[in-house]
Amino acid sequence: MILLDYSQVCVSAILAFSSDLKRGSDGEKKDLIRHVALNSIKSYKKKYGKQFGEMVIACDGRNYWRKEYFQPYKGLRKKSRDESDLNWTFIFDTLNEIREDLKQHFKYKVIHVDRCEADDVIAVLAESTQEFGKHEPVMIVSSDKDFKQLHVYENVKQFSPMLKKQVVVNKKELNAWLVEHVVKGDTGDGIPNILSSDDVFMKGERQRPVSSKRLQEFVENGFIACKTDEERRNWKRNVTLVDFKYIPDDIKESIMTAYEVPAKGDKNAIMNYLIKNRCRNLLNEIEEF
Repeated sequence: MILLDYSQVCVSAILAFSSDLKRGSDGEKKDLIRHVALNSIKSYKKKYGKQFGEMVIACDGRNYWRKEYFQPYKGLRKKSRDESDLNWTFIFDTLNEIREDLKQHFKYKVIHVDRCEADDVIAVLAESTQEFGKHEPVMIVSSDKDFKQLHVYENVKQFSPMLKKQVVVNKKELNAWLVEHVVKGDTGDGIPNILSSDDVFMKGERQRPVSSKRLQEFVENGFIACKTDEERRNWKRNVTLVDFKYIPDDIKESIMTAYEVPAKGDKNAIMNYLIKNRCRNLLNEIEEF
């Protein structure tokens, strides 16, 4: 099984053409985004299909459950994109359109479930391969460091498009890494460290630093290293947000239900789609989809 992080993989590829997205008509920009997205997906299917089998495209749904749990989650991303000189609304609208096209015309399972992120989809499906009699090989295509925790499974590998190489993880250090991740939080996702308040980033304030001594105490002792009610409360906040073991059961069930739906597309549907959308270069490589 190839588990492809749709938004991250496509955005990473599209950024290489950022200068082209600042000129030309909307139609030309849309064609470029479509070609880059489809070509990226095709390249990973070609690279890993023989060894890892079916391609599953994991997408971000709406109304993330993590944001319901923790309102500031990813709260600064919109601000950052609004300040960018790229039209991110147009880019994501186009990727959403392509996502629906993939569902209708291609041979891939496209998992897009309300309240779920691509992270949830990948984590739940990777875990599902641990059931008795499965244990099929899994390749995660994503640069997200959160997937390091899935390397605890012997059948899971990861390729980082950003690093352009497979992610190598020392399994003996995974527990320490996860504890550090909980303690330090994740600035990119708006998750503060456990010494800082929920809204520290939204207020533009600096976090209280975690000393190396305290960090080591947490690595050695985990939750019991918390010294105050606030630290214990913030530990629970962070572990719920970053540890895949805390994905709610209803979210897991929704993902598995969506996965059971067969893919719709076939070779003829793909060919007609590529012709209709002027993807001539990809027509010569239709077998690789």
